[in-house]
Parts: sequence; C-alpha cells; structure tokens
Amino acid sequence: MSNETPDKIDKNDSMNNQKTEQIKKTIENVDKALINSLASLLSSEVKAKIYIYLRKYGESTVDEIAHGTGIYPSTVREIILEMYEEGLVNRKKLEKEGLGKRPYLYSAIPPSEVVKKLSKSLQKKLNDVFMLDKKLKKKEIKIPFLPVKIIIDDSNKEH
Repeated sequence: MSNETPDKIDKNDSMNNQKTEQIKKTIENVDKALINSLASLLSSEVKAKIYIYLRKYGESTVDEIAHGTGIYPSTVREIILEMYEEGLVNRKKLEKEGLGKRPYLYSAIPPSEVVKKLSKSLQKKLNDVFMLDKKLKKKEIKIPFLPVKIIIDDSNKEH
C-alpha cells in the first residue's frame, strides 16, 4: 500500500494534469500558420502536430505523444507508423526490465532533413508536370534531363 495520503495523491494528479495542459497549449500555441504550413507539406495536421511535439520534447512513446497532443492513441499509432515509413521519424525500442512489450521511442528528424525529403518529392512532381506535353506526344525524353532542380542551402542548419 502507498504511503501517500489522498491529499498528496490529489496534488500529484493535479500537477500532472497541469503539466499535460501546458504541453497541449504549447502545441496549440505554436503559430497556427506554421502548423498549417507544416500540415500542407506533410499532408496532415495530425502529422504536423506529432512532428512539432517530437521536435519540442524529443524521444517519446505513442502514449506520451497522444497525451501531449490530445490525439487519440490509435490515431497516433497509425500516423507515427506512416511517418516512420516516410523517414520523418526515427524509432528505437525502449530499454525496459521485466516481461511485456517494450514500446518504441520516437524522435523527429531535423527540419533540414524534412526539407530535403520534401524538395526531392516536389522536384520529381514538378519535372513530371514540366514533361507532360512530351509524354502525351510520346516524344523521347533524354535522361537525365531534369528541367526543374531544387537546391537546398543547409549551411545554417540546426539539429
């Protein structure tokens, strides 16, 4: 049985709830335009919120992310797997003693790496559009002819 009195337990719960609310407000208070921009680039507001949470708080489990963002754990699990497969987050098994499942700890890749990944994808799409008429006319396209090239200057990057 615990040595904590009901008053101490209530106080601890209250402090945990306050911390949770502060975390949620941090995510919500991030400039809405930034969330919208990131959501547009990542194709989902949920991905944007998860990414921002992980950049702010570092390595976290699905439950911590769900708790901190207010997103349902099942949704976080689904989206974080997509983000992992897209290379937007890294994961490693949590070191834990005893039996039972060891959850993954997730961390977000640096913003400069996100920009590189997105620019490659955008560059391919822009080149596909640029070459549309040639493809429709079935003209031969000489490879590696890439009319659109995106260059990223990451000399000032921060991790």
